[in-house]
Amino acid sequence: MSMTSEELIDRAWTAFEDENYDEAEACARRALLIEPDSVEARLAAARSLINKEEYEAAIPLLREAAALEPDDSEARTFLGISLFESCRFREAIAQLRLAVDLGEDSPDASYWLGLAVERTGDYEEADQRFRTAHEIDPEHFPLPVRISREECQKAVEEARGRLPRDYDPVLENVAIRIEPLPDESILTDTRPPLDPCLLGLFVGVPITEKSATGGPPSLPDQIFIFQRNLERSCTGRASLVDELYKTLYHEIGHYLGRDEDELAELGMA
Repeated sequence: MSMTSEELIDRAWTAFEDENYDEAEACARRALLIEPDSVEARLAAARSLINKEEYEAAIPLLREAAALEPDDSEARTFLGISLFESCRFREAIAQLRLAVDLGEDSPDASYWLGLAVERTGDYEEADQRFRTAHEIDPEHFPLPVRISREECQKAVEEARGRLPRDYDPVLENVAIRIEPLPDESILTDTRPPLDPCLLGLFVGVPITEKSATGGPPSLPDQIFIFQRNLERSCTGRASLVDELYKTLYHEIGHYLGRDEDELAELGMA
């Protein structure tokens, strides 16, 4: 017997809760074939795509959902999230401001608006949005740990001192730079773009790819540390140093020519 749209949507959300996102998306899309104007089916499909990090694919579904129900804060929140993760920051801000206006009690809308506004350099508004999200849901939205650039530099040196001593020669050839956030040009240099909330990034030529016969000089190899992203991922200075240690360990792994799978096998992910 054929399933109704409502039954398929229920099945989609059950699969979503079970983290079976392919099944959730498939059920939601089947529901859309039966009920083409279903906002709920679009949300189920789009959220499944988001959890698979297929943000660009989620955007059209969420635009349609927002057009069908202009006052739906949830649709605009997840549209803003997808736009942010796709590095379309201006569009993300517009949608998330609407989401906040429509659902002032939504910690997600406030938090992601903070992330998007932060990209413009308006750190004061960003921190106010983070505080709002924290006040609504302190468990899931802890306040960022704010430190000065000098304190961050000291934390980097402390984390660096914890690395294995055989990494010392490697670090002599790699500059460590602290920036507030990753530049948009760095994020969009790959397709799909990099995560705007990444904590660190190796930029340069891995040792395994350097020519033994010389050649024209290349830009210096660098490891970027993104301070504001790091501050948001930690609950105190001790955890910040721990996260810096893991980040440096991971990015040095890239310098040594290891890919993400190799790093995961070595416990450096």
